[in-house]
Amino acid sequence: MILLRNQNKKQIIIEAASKVLAEKGYEKASIKDIAREAGITPGLVHYYFRNKEEILSELLLEASNQYTRDMQTLKQTVPVGRLSHVAIRETRDRVVKHPEWYKLRYELFAIGLRNSSMTEGVNRILENGRNGIAGILSSIFPEPEDLDVMAAILLACFDGLALQKLLHPELDLDKAYAVLEKWALSLQDAR
Repeated sequence: MILLRNQNKKQIIIEAASKVLAEKGYEKASIKDIAREAGITPGLVHYYFRNKEEILSELLLEASNQYTRDMQTLKQTVPVGRLSHVAIRETRDRVVKHPEWYKLRYELFAIGLRNSSMTEGVNRILENGRNGIAGILSSIFPEPEDLDVMAAILLACFDGLALQKLLHPELDLDKAYAVLEKWALSLQDAR
């Protein structure tokens, strides 16, 4: 159980939701479960969030913001010649290390397609992903052309490969990412 001492209650709810959603899955998790894990009443959860969808959106937005910060750190610490390799490897590792994050991400995507009130949150998460990728690309390509489009295509590749790995565990993710890296490097060489 998470204690409320000297911490932001909203953040505590998000941390509790992360744990509960990862353990139970989106469909089986309830506001009561999240409240219990946070050590608060369900009413307090509803004070900060209207519903479970809003909690999921906030949780994934926070994870997306962290991804963008991680990409910024890579950009600042990894030599440009190795940056595409390291960034692609980090993204691949995320699929292996955090499959529950991707499952929740796809839950939110489906909710966003069905519920227009969630569309803005989903779009913010996708925009963060594109911005993180675009930040890396801007270092690799000194005079970026179609940077936003390239970032959108790479994000679609990353999400698509993660989804395929979740649904088909036998997919050779290493090989898929190696091919994707070759493609990215060929773009770099072509410029």
